[in-house]
Amino acid sequence: MKRIGLVVLVLVFACASIAAAGQREEVEDVREIVFASQSFSYCMAGANAFKDYVERETDGALTVTVIDWKALGDDREVTDQLRLGEIEVFNATTGSLSGVIPAVGMTNLPFLFENRYVGWELFNDEEYFSYVQDAWLKQSNNTIRLLGASENSIRNLYTTRGPIKVPSDLTEYSIKMRTPAIPMYTELFAELGSTQIVTLGAAERYSALQSGLMDGTEGGLASAWQAGLLEVCDYVTLTGHMFDHHYYIFNNDFYESLSPEFQKIIDEAGNLAAWVQNIGVRAAEAESLQMMKDAGKVIHEPTPEENAQWREIGVRVGTRILSESVPAEYMEATFDAVERVSASIDMDAIDSQAERVSHYLD
Repeated sequence: MKRIGLVVLVLVFACASIAAAGQREEVEDVREIVFASQSFSYCMAGANAFKDYVERETDGALTVTVIDWKALGDDREVTDQLRLGEIEVFNATTGSLSGVIPAVGMTNLPFLFENRYVGWELFNDEEYFSYVQDAWLKQSNNTIRLLGASENSIRNLYTTRGPIKVPSDLTEYSIKMRTPAIPMYTELFAELGSTQIVTLGAAERYSALQSGLMDGTEGGLASAWQAGLLEVCDYVTLTGHMFDHHYYIFNNDFYESLSPEFQKIIDEAGNLAAWVQNIGVRAAEAESLQMMKDAGKVIHEPTPEENAQWREIGVRVGTRILSESVPAEYMEATFDAVERVSASIDMDAIDSQAERVSHYLD
């Protein structure tokens, strides 16, 4: 009887050990994804939507930790950390990617999109998305996988004199224009007719406008309002001269280590995050525009005829500059995709999708 009891006890301990090992293995199989997010509220909403979707659909086998990217360094450093596998996801800016993937600047071509929805839908065009994803993998030595892209901002014009309706008005009102110290911006506004280009830092814009060192600046509606620039600028021209994306990028080694089922979940989560950010940006821009109107600012939206004058110069300048860093094939693929998307925009489908994901912004 003692021998039988000992055998039973050994079996009990063995079963307990196996169960414990199984529990340890289950815990060890949980993998963490670190998502470095831009700090804007709509970017964080997109990142948290990504987290919610991934953790729910994988039953917790993949967990996502969202952090503010600024804790890791500048945006180029964060991109490098993603390439090294130190983080897995980043909603990167064009500037942070341009050193690795010069072709990323293609969608900054002035007046490329006739409206924001073409910019939203461009990377939902399957042919173009596949082409760009493959190109970025090659250019990044198989480190950067594109999951999707969302609106960062649409850039407009703000001046202390005006209204500025067509490019020649920049010359007529002798507008000294502040731009970032980037050829795409400096050469664009020089050819549009600004009498002088001023390349001050963003923090100096308010005082420079106030003192008359410069008479105009450009940027997104929400960022211009939040920076207080409309306290000194009375005129707003909705040129929409440049669309800027955030790109949801993923460490490719980590992605390829996942099962096809989990890869699909990551892809879907990237698309969801982009949609959440899109509608968040749209709401923030609309709110800022309304506050400008309420403050009595003169808002001018160019007519189709006026817009044609802006676009003719912008596309010419942008194409010349981008041809130095973007392969001709990539440029052609982008123009073709923009044409396809522009002809097939479905606002009912866009509004329906926006409604489905709007709760992530609550």
